[in-house]
Amino acid sequence: MGKNSIGSTISYFFLGEYFSDALRTTITVVLPIILFFYLGNPEAAKGIGVGALLISLTDLPDNRLNKLKTALWSVIVFFATTLVVSSVLDHVYLTAVVVIIAAFSFSMFAVYGQKLSLIGTMALIVCTFVMGLHPVRPLYFSSYILLGGVWYYVISLIQILLRPYRSLHHAIFECLMSSAMFLNAKAKNYDVDVPLDLQQKEAIKLHIKVNQKHELIRNLLLTDKYAMNPDNPKGQLLLERARLLIDLYEQLNAVHYDYGLVRKTLATGPSLKLIASLIELLAKELEQLGRHVRSAKAYKGEVATNIEYYQKRVMLLQEMERLNETQRRIVLKVVSNMNDIVRIIEMIRGNERTPEKHLQELSGSISYPLFITGDRFSIKEHLTLKSPIFRFSLRLAICFLFGFLLIWQLEPSKYSYWLFLTLVIVARPKFSITWKRNLQRLKGSLGGVVIGLIMIYFVKSPAVLLSFSVIFLLGFYAFNRLNYTVSVLFITPAVILTLGSYQGHFDHIVHDRIIFTVLGCVIAIFATYLFPIWDSRQLKEKISKATKDSLHYLQVAIERKENLGENVSRMARKNANLSLSALSEAIESASQEPMRKHIDFNGLYGVQSTIYQINAIITSIYLSVNHKPEQADPLLVKQIVSNLSNADVLENDDVPDVEVVDVNHDDHSTKQKLAHIAVLSLDFSRFSAGFRG
Repeated sequence: MGKNSIGSTISYFFLGEYFSDALRTTITVVLPIILFFYLGNPEAAKGIGVGALLISLTDLPDNRLNKLKTALWSVIVFFATTLVVSSVLDHVYLTAVVVIIAAFSFSMFAVYGQKLSLIGTMALIVCTFVMGLHPVRPLYFSSYILLGGVWYYVISLIQILLRPYRSLHHAIFECLMSSAMFLNAKAKNYDVDVPLDLQQKEAIKLHIKVNQKHELIRNLLLTDKYAMNPDNPKGQLLLERARLLIDLYEQLNAVHYDYGLVRKTLATGPSLKLIASLIELLAKELEQLGRHVRSAKAYKGEVATNIEYYQKRVMLLQEMERLNETQRRIVLKVVSNMNDIVRIIEMIRGNERTPEKHLQELSGSISYPLFITGDRFSIKEHLTLKSPIFRFSLRLAICFLFGFLLIWQLEPSKYSYWLFLTLVIVARPKFSITWKRNLQRLKGSLGGVVIGLIMIYFVKSPAVLLSFSVIFLLGFYAFNRLNYTVSVLFITPAVILTLGSYQGHFDHIVHDRIIFTVLGCVIAIFATYLFPIWDSRQLKEKISKATKDSLHYLQVAIERKENLGENVSRMARKNANLSLSALSEAIESASQEPMRKHIDFNGLYGVQSTIYQINAIITSIYLSVNHKPEQADPLLVKQIVSNLSNADVLENDDVPDVEVVDVNHDDHSTKQKLAHIAVLSLDFSRFSAGFRG
C-alpha cells in the first residue's frame, strides 16, 4: 500500500462514519457527566452517564423508523431492568436469583431478531453495572438511567432526521470497497506467481464479505418506507445504486474459467499481465468511486479518460491479432466482461438511472419485502434443547450461577461485577466465537492495563487523567464496530483512569480488572462444553442446503428470468450466495473447534471451492444474453443434479460421459458451461463423500 493509499485511508477514517459517530457519542455521554458533577449531583452524573454510555451500544446503523423502535425498546427495558435489580440489591440471594433469571430471559431475546438480541445483551450489562454501582435510591437512579437513554437517543434521532441516508451511503461505500478487494483478488487469477488454491480461498472470504455488505444495504434500504416511496427521488436513486451494486458483483463473479487452463493457454506473450493490470486498474477505480459515492452528486471518475487503462486495453486488443482462435476467445470474453464492469461503474458514478419505462416495470414486478432477511418471532418453538438460542440462554444462566457461587467464596470486592460483565461480553453460542472473543478481550485488557499503568506513573493530575480517559472512550467508540481487541485496548485504561481518579486505589482497580476478567474468560470457555453448539455437526446440513440452493439457481438460470419473473430469479441468486456464505462460515468455525483433528478439511475446502465455482458459472449462464432454455442438455443437467444431490437420478444407460465434452474448448455456449459444471460436480461428489449422511 502506497503513501497516498495510507493517507487516504487515515483521512477517510477521521472523516467517515465510525469516527464521527464516536465523536458525537463521546460528547453525548461526557457532557451530562461534567454538567451534573459541576452542579454537585454525582448520583445524577453517574446515572445519566451510564445510561447514555450503555444505551449508545444498542444504536446500530438503521433507518428512521427502525431506529425509533430501537430507542423505545431500549429505554423501556433499561429503565425496568435498573429499577428491578437496584431494588433487590440489599438481599444477596434474591439479587442472584433475579440476575440469573435476567441472564436467561435477556438471552432469549435473540428469538426476536438481531436488534432485540443486542438490546437483551446490553440490558444484561446494565444488570452488572447496577450491581457494581449499588445505588442507594433505586427509583432515582433508575430515573437517571432513563434520562440518560432518552438524552442519547434524542441526539441520535435528530442526526438521522437531518441526514436520513447517512448510514446507507456508508454501507454502499463499504460495499464498493469490498468489491474492489474482490476484483483485486480476481486479478490474481492471471498472475502465474500466485498459487490458485490460495487465491481461491481469498476469493471465497471476500465473497462472504461482499454478500454481508449486500445484506446490510438490503436491510437499511428495503425496510425504509420513506426511501422506498416512488415519489422520493433520493430514495429511488439509492435503490438504483443498490441494484447496480448487485449487478456489478454479478459481473465480477460471472466469468469463471479453469484458471489453470487459462494460464497454460496464455502462457506465452503479455496477455496475462495485461489482463491482470487492467483488472487492477478497475479495482482502483472502484476504490476511488467508493470514497466519493457517499455524495448524491455525480462523480467524474477516471475510467473513461484514464490513459493507462486505455493504452493497455489497446495493447491487449492488438495482442489478440497474434493469438490463435482458442486464446482469442478467452481474451474476448475477459474484455467483454471488463466492458460491462466499466459500464456499471460509469452508471454509479454519474448517478445514471435505468430508463423510466424499465424502472416502472422493474418496480412493479419486484416484491422488495421478500429480499429482507426475516427474524424468528415464535418463542414457543425455541423452548426446547433443540434450539441453539435456548441452549445458550440456559448455559449463560448457569455461568451466572457459578459466578455468584465463586464470588461468595472470594474476598468481597466492589469490582466483582467485572466477572459478570466479562461473561456477557465473551460468552457466545458457538465455541469458535467464544474462543475468539476470549483472546480479544484478554489481549485488549492486558494491553489496556499496561497503558493505564504508564499513564498513572507519568501523570499525577486527576484532571489530566480524566481528560485522557475521555480520549480513550472516543477510541473505544471509534473501533467498537471495527476491531474488538483495539476497542478493549481503549476502554480498559479509560475505566482505570476514571475509577482511579474518582475513587483512588489504582492498584486495587488494576488487580481486580485482571483477576475478574481472567475468571470470566475461563468460565465462558469451559461453559461452551455445556449444551454445546458445534458447527462441525452441522456441516452435512450446510452442504446440503448450499447444493440445493445452487441447483435451484441453475434451474432458474436455465429457464431465464423472463420466463420465471424477477422475484424468483433474484431470490434464487440471493439464496445461493447466502447459503454458500453460511457454509463457508461454518467451515471456518469448525476449524477452531476441539474436534477439528477428526474432520477432513481438505474435503471441506474442496466442497466449498467447487460450489463457489459452480455458482460463478451459473451466474454466467444467468447473465448471458445469448442463452436460450432449449440449449441446455437435459442429460447433462440430470447428471449435475445427481452429482450434487448424491442421488441416483439417472439410469446407468443414460449417464452422459462428461469427459467426452471438450471443456478445454471454451466457446462460452450454454452446453460448454453445463459441461464445465458437470465436471466440477464430479469433483464435488468426490470431495463430499465423507460428509454424506
